[in-house]
Amino acid sequence: MISWELKKIFKAKIGLIIIALFVFLSGIIFLIKPTLETEHSFRDENYRLVIDTRPKQEIAQEKYNNKIIQMNQILNASQNDETASGFSKKMREQLKNIKYEEYKDVDFYKVMDHRIDYPLMSAIIIIILILIFSNIYTDEKISGVDNIILSSKNKFKELYSKVALAVTLPIVLYSIYLLVTFIITVVQYGLPVNGELGAFRISDMGFLFNKAYTINEYLLLKIMTMTGVFISISVAACFFSLISSTSLASISAVLIFMGLGRVCTLMKFLPYPLLSILTKGNYEELILYPDRFIGMYAGEISILGRDFGVINVCNVVLIATIFTGILFSVLAIKKKLNR
Repeated sequence: MISWELKKIFKAKIGLIIIALFVFLSGIIFLIKPTLETEHSFRDENYRLVIDTRPKQEIAQEKYNNKIIQMNQILNASQNDETASGFSKKMREQLKNIKYEEYKDVDFYKVMDHRIDYPLMSAIIIIILILIFSNIYTDEKISGVDNIILSSKNKFKELYSKVALAVTLPIVLYSIYLLVTFIITVVQYGLPVNGELGAFRISDMGFLFNKAYTINEYLLLKIMTMTGVFISISVAACFFSLISSTSLASISAVLIFMGLGRVCTLMKFLPYPLLSILTKGNYEELILYPDRFIGMYAGEISILGRDFGVINVCNVVLIATIFTGILFSVLAIKKKLNR
């Protein structure tokens, strides 16, 4: 039944739009590139761009040394509150796990890190998922096909396959993107090396890491987090499609759902723990500023007398959102089957 759903999607006009978006996304991967550790440029007093022409190894070593200095400054700073003490603890763990005191080639990982959660990529995949799943049942309702489905002997498989597709398709789409990205990055920068080194080497915000991640661990965490984001949105879109009468209503509901967290951060009367979670874990932050969320330390909040890391709680909420969306979709389907 999942294969039938896919055929239905790509036979419609929306299938051509989805293919065009994905081809566009794959085509611009070549152009998505951060400033490498071996590169440096700045604006002079006249705002003219100046390119650092020193040897690449020298530039990279200076950047590496600056990161170590910054981490040591945080470690030795005054620890007059719990957040500062928490940062200091994280710095001590990272500095303790450093294997080499000199720069090592991490160009492949630096670029891959930038491409894994690039905001434009996230936006395009989310648009694709919303286009697919906001219409997955409303189109059938508008055309009257839903009555045929509900009277058929395969109605259970047909309806539940929509939920299964909402979980699996984001994984497949993102996996294809990652595979294409990996191949292109290998062609441009060679095979990955030094993935066992500290993740702070490829991040400009490495001093904020929640623990002493290796590069491989950090990238895996990014991939898992972004996959969770995509699944949560596709499952929500599927649910709203099941309960909406038109595609426009379904799409509007998904957009409101995605923007609700950001809107709630403006309600300063909400409890501090809830505001902390909403501030860090809303979809706008996850899509536009993923590096502020993934693997970072953002302090702790007290829940029922126990302290929990803000980012850890946000991850639990993200996972809970996925399962809640699946549960609500199943309940909506059961309601239709029992009419």
